[in-house]
Amino acid sequence: MKTQRLGFASHDGVSRIHALLWRPDAQSVAPRGIVQIVHGMAEHIDRYGPFARYLVSQGFVVCANDHTGHGKSVQDEEDLGHIPLDGGNEVLIEDVHELRRMTASRFATGVPYVMFGHSMGSFITRCYLTRHGEGLAAAVLCGTGQQPRLLSRAGNAVSRVIASVKGERHRSAFVDSLGAGSFGKAIADARTDLDWISTDPAVVDAYIADPACGQMFTVGGYASLTALTLEATDAARARLVPPALPLFFIAGAEDPVGDCGKGVERAVEEYRAAGVASVDLKLYEGMRHEVLNEPGKEGVYADVARWLESKGI
Repeated sequence: MKTQRLGFASHDGVSRIHALLWRPDAQSVAPRGIVQIVHGMAEHIDRYGPFARYLVSQGFVVCANDHTGHGKSVQDEEDLGHIPLDGGNEVLIEDVHELRRMTASRFATGVPYVMFGHSMGSFITRCYLTRHGEGLAAAVLCGTGQQPRLLSRAGNAVSRVIASVKGERHRSAFVDSLGAGSFGKAIADARTDLDWISTDPAVVDAYIADPACGQMFTVGGYASLTALTLEATDAARARLVPPALPLFFIAGAEDPVGDCGKGVERAVEEYRAAGVASVDLKLYEGMRHEVLNEPGKEGVYADVARWLESKGI
């Protein structure tokens, strides 16, 4: 497998977006398809290396970018966790689309293109599909949920009020307690506040030790995130997803982001009600948020590959 670094200017007008392309050594062989990974909140694309290697072994080319405010797409450590207050949600979506354009242009027309979004990346992807879904072969939504719209509206409004007083780079413990900071409370007898990520202590400890993971979002970041969750749970927007686009929802049955499966099921019903013809769901018993990093992750990898094969990819 070969790993190639890519870069492009973010739609925020400031950041230089860092991206990776994973591909087989034999470039003469046409890929089975292209899978673009859209990563989650307060993490980065290097964490997806094992999953990317598996997909490459199955004949896929894989690409992913660090979002603005994440990973190697920041100019300074203080930028980690910050997304522009105004239009930040659109920046995230359009940066994803820019990588799609760059990657697709490297391969012959007709190679199936798949989006894989995890956590915050699943909400970015759900919004992306309403704008740029045409031409995609499939989408996988991992670790998503159906956040209450009232909570998203409140979080967005509070973030904007605080930003008007303290600036969009302010980090508010109160706003965080309404968002990512609330998930740890769902785990009984937790060893750390981040046990909701995985049942594997080694995964949690590695996340905590990673200087590019776990930053509290600024109020600008939370305004962008809540704008995404508000749009993703809008039934009217769901009707803009191409009805023939196959969707596969995967999540841990003990993931608080998806309300331990109930929120994921509500998301699935949103798209079925919107007229999307093929919407499949797999909940993994005993797994939490990062099903790609849980014990038994190899089964998750294989399920994704088998599902793509079942859709002719």
